[in-house]
Parts: sequence; C-alpha cells; structure tokens
Amino acid sequence: MARTKGEESKRKLLQTAEELFAKKGFQSTKISEIVANAGLTQAAFYLYFKSKEDIFQQLLQDFDQQLMELSDVGKKVVELSPTDVKSYVTDMFVKLFTLLGKNPNLTRIALQHATESDRIRKKIVEQIANNMSNNQRLGIVKKEIDTWMAAESIVAITERLIHRYLLTGEKTEKELGEQVAQMFLDGILNHSKSGD
Repeated sequence: MARTKGEESKRKLLQTAEELFAKKGFQSTKISEIVANAGLTQAAFYLYFKSKEDIFQQLLQDFDQQLMELSDVGKKVVELSPTDVKSYVTDMFVKLFTLLGKNPNLTRIALQHATESDRIRKKIVEQIANNMSNNQRLGIVKKEIDTWMAAESIVAITERLIHRYLLTGEKTEKELGEQVAQMFLDGILNHSKSGD
C-alpha cells in the first residue's frame, strides 16, 4: 500500500528526529534541525506533532510496546512442555536482540534518556520478575532464585551487551540471544565437573 504525502512527511520527521535525538540527545536537538534535515517546514512539523516532547513520546511509544511484549514471554512458558522451554526462551532472547539491533537509534534513546530509560527499564524488570515469580510458584523456576534480582540481571546484561557487541556489529542478534539464554537457563558451571 502506497503512503500518502502526509504519511511520508510524518515518517520523515520521525526518522530524522530519531537520528538527531540519538546523535545529539533530546535536549540539544531543536525542532528547526529536525525539519531542516527532513527537508520539510516547521508548519509541516506542527501538523503532526504538538512539540519536541510529543514527537519524542511517539517515537518511544511503539518501541516501548514491542519491548514490553518481549519481556512478557515468561507468562507463556506455562503453556509449553518442559522440553520446549529452552528453545522458546532462546528464541525470545534472539527476538529481543533483533528488535534492539534493528532500531539502534531508538535503542540508544530508550536506554540513555534518563527519564524514559528508567521508566522503561523499571516496567520491564517488574514484568519479568512477576512472570518469574509465577513460574517459581508453578515449579518451573528454582525456588531459591530471587526473581527481582534475576530480572534486574537480565535487563542489565542485555543493556550492556547491546552497547558492547550489538551496536558495534561485533556479534549478531542470534549469537547474543543464544549466549544470554544459555547463561540464564543453564548457568556457567560444567555440571559434569562440579559433581551435579
């Protein structure tokens, strides 16, 4: 389906704002820069957005929704057979890194803009911890695991690996997803050597 001229203008403004916010930061980016780099006018900007804050919020809204859907995967684990859990969780980690790698500018904005990153991080940690606690009650997650600490660890590790490996292109989404899933699901000890 072809975009209308209005849809194309709005897309250009969103894309340009995303690039500038990621490069310069929210505070240092001006509306005049957004419209100039998009090849549009300030009048066009105000047809779609009330302010710089409005365009920023619209950028993050879809991204936030996608992140929340991926962080809610623990809820679906109860429907799986025990043999399918590992591949399911691994696939979800790969999808998470794919989303974050596909949107590097939004990833930088979402994780680096103080107010938004704290809000997003807190929602994701809470959702993961609640799902893990439920899975703990069902016997899927070990009872001795502190689910809030585990959720914080997952988010912190994911965030660091994005910056260290994904955004630099050193590792693929698949490589990162598989490694993180293996660490969290299997641990790092060789159980045959540790006596387990």
